[in-house]
Amino acid sequence: MSTPLASRDARTSAPGTVPPPRRRRRLSGSGRVRAVLALGAVVGLGSVATLAAWSDTGAATGSFSTGTVDLKLNGQDGTIAVTNLSLTNAAPGAVTYALLPVTNNGSINFTYGFTTSSTNGTDTPALNANLNWSVVSLGTNASCTSATFATAAGVPATYISPTATLSAAPAVSGRALAAGATENLCFKVELPSAAPTGVQGKSTVATVSFTATQAP
Repeated sequence: MSTPLASRDARTSAPGTVPPPRRRRRLSGSGRVRAVLALGAVVGLGSVATLAAWSDTGAATGSFSTGTVDLKLNGQDGTIAVTNLSLTNAAPGAVTYALLPVTNNGSINFTYGFTTSSTNGTDTPALNANLNWSVVSLGTNASCTSATFATAAGVPATYISPTATLSAAPAVSGRALAAGATENLCFKVELPSAAPTGVQGKSTVATVSFTATQAP
């Protein structure tokens, strides 16, 4: 009986013999399991890398505001009365000078101009047609006198409203004024020595209207 067993063992271990089919199926099945596990490991590592990615955020902001155009006459807003821009009980040859500071009280550079109008009622001859009217710029000089007027009048750039009758006073425009700056204007009003007798006892009111526009 010992001989057949030895012979069966010898056949099993002999070179060139084919392994039993059952053992071959196990090896094949074990290889598939290892492949699937390896793929699972790769996917798992990929998922970890995605979750561990760092990120950051930022933002940019901007702020906006508007400037102001603010014209002041003699430091005031609205309509003002220039008390020394007047002639009372005037006779031929009477003259008066009046200072009017024009200030850019805003934050934007502007240009300004003004027009002059006057009223007489039904007087004939009209007083406004017989009063001489002129304006010069004194720059930053705040002294408006016959001397400073004459000096400024000698410089063409500062003689901004040449002598004309009050009724025909020309419009002025394009006066540049930087934010925070002041230009002093000097007005001269004169009743000429040759004024007609007919203007005795007459009166007129002059209004100077200013407009400021932001500089381009």
